[in-house]
Amino acid sequence: MKRGIRKAVSIVLTLLLGSFLAYRIHRELESVRALSIRYDYLLLVFLLGLAAYLVYTLVWYFLLQGIRKTPYRRLLELNLMNSYLAMTLNSALGNIVKAKYALDDWWASLAVISMATTFEILPGMVVGLIMGDLSMLPFLGLFLWAYVHPQSLYRVLARAFKSASRLPWIESYYMGWIGARRKFLAGFSVSLLQPLLLSLALYLTVRAFGFSVEYPKTLLAITYSTVIGSAVGTPGGIGGNELGITLAIGDVPAGATIAFVFKLLTQYVYAIFGAVPFYRLAAGEKTMRG
Repeated sequence: MKRGIRKAVSIVLTLLLGSFLAYRIHRELESVRALSIRYDYLLLVFLLGLAAYLVYTLVWYFLLQGIRKTPYRRLLELNLMNSYLAMTLNSALGNIVKAKYALDDWWASLAVISMATTFEILPGMVVGLIMGDLSMLPFLGLFLWAYVHPQSLYRVLARAFKSASRLPWIESYYMGWIGARRKFLAGFSVSLLQPLLLSLALYLTVRAFGFSVEYPKTLLAITYSTVIGSAVGTPGGIGGNELGITLAIGDVPAGATIAFVFKLLTQYVYAIFGAVPFYRLAAGEKTMRG
C-alpha cells in the first residue's frame, strides 16, 4: 500500500511539475523565437556537460578505491544506466540499481552515493551561505559532522536503527562511509570541477539566449537543482530540476526554457546512451538465469 501511495504521489508530482514547465515554456516560445540563439554556445554547453559527467564518474572511481577496486569504464556504464532509469522511472530507483552493481553491499554503496552527491552541491552551499541563503546550513552541518567525527553520528543513528531492528543497515552504511572517507581528498579535489563546469554551462546557456546572469547565481542554481530534483521524486527530477534553476537565477526572461535546454544538454541526453548498458545488463542476467 505504501509503495502504491509513493508511486501515485510521484505520478501526480510529475504531472503537476511537467505541466507547469510546459505551460511556462509555451508562454515563452514567442519571445524565444524572436531571439537570435547562439548555437555555438549551446555546443559548448553540451561539451561542458560531458566533461562534468566524466568528472562525476571519476569522483565515484576515487571514492570506491577505498572500498573495492572498480574499473572506471564499469562505473561510467553504471552512471549511464542510472541516468536511463532515473529518466524513465525515478532517480531513487536509478541509484538503487547503480548501488547494487557498484558494490556487493547496497547500504555501503548508498554511503558512497551520499558523499558524491554532497560533493556535487557543496560549492553551491558555500556560495549560498555567502549570499545569505541559510537553507542549506543544516545539510552542511550534517556533512561536517559526518566527516569530522563519524563515530559519534553513527552512535546516534545506530540507536534509531536498532530500535527498528535494522542495525545491520546503518553498520553497512557506516563502513561504506569510512571506506569512501579514506579517499576523501582525491574525490573532493576532483569533485570541485563538476559544479564549476555545470555552473559555467548554465551561464553560457543563459548567454546563448541573449540574456545575462551573475555567475554566483548559476553556481547556486546547480545546488538548488540537485536538491529539489532529488527531493520531488519525479522521473529524472524533471520539473524539480528546472524549478530549482529558475528559483536561483531569478527573473530571467525565458527562464523555464533556458532551464530545460540546460538540463537536456547536460543531464537528460545521457538517458538515451544509458539504455544501451541497461539492456545489455538485463540481457546478460536473463541469459545467466536461462
